[in-house]
Amino acid sequence: MKVYSFCEGVYVHCHPEKKDTLYLAAGVGGNFKLKNGEVTYEEYLSDDQRFNFYQIAGSVYRRYLVSDRALFLNGSGGELNLPQEFLDVIFPAYPLVGEVNRFPATILNYPKKFKNSLAVFDVDSRNFVSKEVRSISDVLIDNFLYGYDVKAEHFFKYDLNLNEVWIYKQDFPSESALQPILIEGTIVTFIGPQVESRQQVEGRSHYAFSGGLLVGINDEDGSVVWEREMPNAVDIYQLVGVVLYVVSLKEILLINAVSGELINRIDTETTVPLNRRWGPFIYIDDSYIYYSHFDDRVILIYDIDSLTLQRRIDLPEGYYVRGHDFHDRASGKQYFSLVTHTQYVAQGPVLEVDPQHLDEVLEFESKLDMDIKLDYSPDNTAEKELVIRIACESLDDTLRFGEIYTRDEAQRYSFNYMEMRFQDRPFTPEPSFNGIIRFQYSGCSQSKELVEEHLSVMEKRFSKWAEDRGFYSCTDKNQLTQLKAEYVA
Repeated sequence: MKVYSFCEGVYVHCHPEKKDTLYLAAGVGGNFKLKNGEVTYEEYLSDDQRFNFYQIAGSVYRRYLVSDRALFLNGSGGELNLPQEFLDVIFPAYPLVGEVNRFPATILNYPKKFKNSLAVFDVDSRNFVSKEVRSISDVLIDNFLYGYDVKAEHFFKYDLNLNEVWIYKQDFPSESALQPILIEGTIVTFIGPQVESRQQVEGRSHYAFSGGLLVGINDEDGSVVWEREMPNAVDIYQLVGVVLYVVSLKEILLINAVSGELINRIDTETTVPLNRRWGPFIYIDDSYIYYSHFDDRVILIYDIDSLTLQRRIDLPEGYYVRGHDFHDRASGKQYFSLVTHTQYVAQGPVLEVDPQHLDEVLEFESKLDMDIKLDYSPDNTAEKELVIRIACESLDDTLRFGEIYTRDEAQRYSFNYMEMRFQDRPFTPEPSFNGIIRFQYSGCSQSKELVEEHLSVMEKRFSKWAEDRGFYSCTDKNQLTQLKAEYVA
């Protein structure tokens, strides 16, 4: 049971055809591979190249966001040429699985500015059809598109020419619905919440909501099969077999998705979540129910048959669980996105849980030993610069943890016009800090040329980050804090 650290928040995914390696996509140029417990960079770039995989028309594409547009590239570098109208950010309306030749997407600012349209793009003809509808929770099932029209406040089923097959309209106003599921001829979704508000807790605003309708709709004609009012609304659900596992506040309800009957319930005995936008979360595999709770900093693992608690994972102070991220079906391991407030950067770690060894102790990845100190500038003894020294054989580990340390220390010592403070670390910039951070690296097993190339990228990444966050020299408040990385052979 291991926690991995990254400078940027990451999400875990895998290649559709390569099941033995996981990919962890981060922020600016931070694409990692995770194999046999070892994290390595697949690409170390200064540009934003975060990607995920899609299988389209028999080819596997990586989808990048470049300059606010989507770019699809296959393994040989070939591009999926999208129509001109798709140059804005394109959000696939469903997870692309298998061989797909037509797929739906949301086009921003189409057909005119500040308008969104639902479109279906044909890969072979490069043409698309569109419908001006603001929809959410869209999903493609058996060549039909299901979703919720926010403006018209109804649930719909369209064919791939975006012709209406049927609509379902509830008898109360709502601007949201959860992604629908098809089970034995019944489409199941939650429409709601019926009441949404904000609450002030310790000076911070949080979302609170209640009410709504869990509904089963006949897939053929849109008639109602069953309806169930949900007084506490629904946070998330997952279907396993015919059982819908529904998280509602701090309960897990087991509901027959075909009939709507309540089968059982689990009282998680957790506290009422402060912010239900991302408080409780659930994921189910073949053996266990994984329930996580942000405020309580806990993951509860229940046996799927007996519903008894098998393991409680309590996170240490300052760490929170955002929810389940990925199930690696090759190894069976589960991955959870965490949040940490223990340092300024690296606030999105990943927790790896092996269901075959639930008794494992929670451990954190060993951080690299670094010598960090303020030293007098060789150019001006009235000024100080930050010197960070590290000796490590692994270039990947050095880059990964080096970015964490250099950025965290930059926040500690730099000047910021917004007087940025972090947690219990007050805004106390070092008056003599000249804004230079020297990162001195030694002991690498790679070639000197490769190391220097990567350290140059590290400097560029740091420069973009410092400019974005607004960290400056304390002796010259117009000069951004800068990183000077060098390899000491």
